[in-house]
Amino acid sequence: MVRVVIVDDEENSRDSLKGKLGLFCPDVEIVGEVGTVADGVSVITEQKPDALFLDIKLAGESGFDILESIRDNEELDPEIIFITAHDEFAIKAIKFSALDYLLKPIDPEDLVRSIRKVEEGRGTPKETNNIDVLVENIRQASEMPKKIVVPTSDGMHVIKLSEIVRLESSSNYTTFTLTSGKTLLASRTLKEFDGMLTNYNFMRIHKSHLINMNCLKRYVQTDGGYIILEDGSKIPVANRKKELLLSTLKNL
Repeated sequence: MVRVVIVDDEENSRDSLKGKLGLFCPDVEIVGEVGTVADGVSVITEQKPDALFLDIKLAGESGFDILESIRDNEELDPEIIFITAHDEFAIKAIKFSALDYLLKPIDPEDLVRSIRKVEEGRGTPKETNNIDVLVENIRQASEMPKKIVVPTSDGMHVIKLSEIVRLESSSNYTTFTLTSGKTLLASRTLKEFDGMLTNYNFMRIHKSHLINMNCLKRYVQTDGGYIILEDGSKIPVANRKKELLLSTLKNL
């Protein structure tokens, strides 16, 4: 059985989630359901669940406060599954941290998928770096995120955005090239990272390339058009992206 705690200040939402868990996830045991930060910390500490369904907004409080309260307790290692309405900033912060979330109203297929992840990950220590990055980015609410968690085959890597030179598509994977010269093969598509980074001075100049504009050194119009980055990389510019690139360069 997967033991879970639900923290949501809306009773109707808790009832809906419990009903869907009962219908679609029979191997789940709900060992606690509460609606406040204090009660959440208490029941999580007492029950030590396998997973925590955590609403982001809790009647004037924040679900992130619970994470800060339990993050240093080595006895607590629940898989965190955020549940939220369409909160653009919070969702972006969660994505940057490579953590799981479900949008209200919760889709049963997404719910089953999240529980399956918990089952597959049981017994494996969670990556505390993910929570650290999330809390740090949330604290900087009015600023751009400073770090991103990159999932690879050998674990999670915490990378500063300023360390990223470019990203290149490799089928269903993405190769990160860093200022140190190191590369990482991330187990996510370039499209996913494009959606996360495009508002933070990254530009997809080609279907296979996303670049950090802070690392752009020169644009060359000959040979079809390409850019040169600070590490010496030469990246082609798609025809449909040239106008946007030139407009952006003029406004730098």
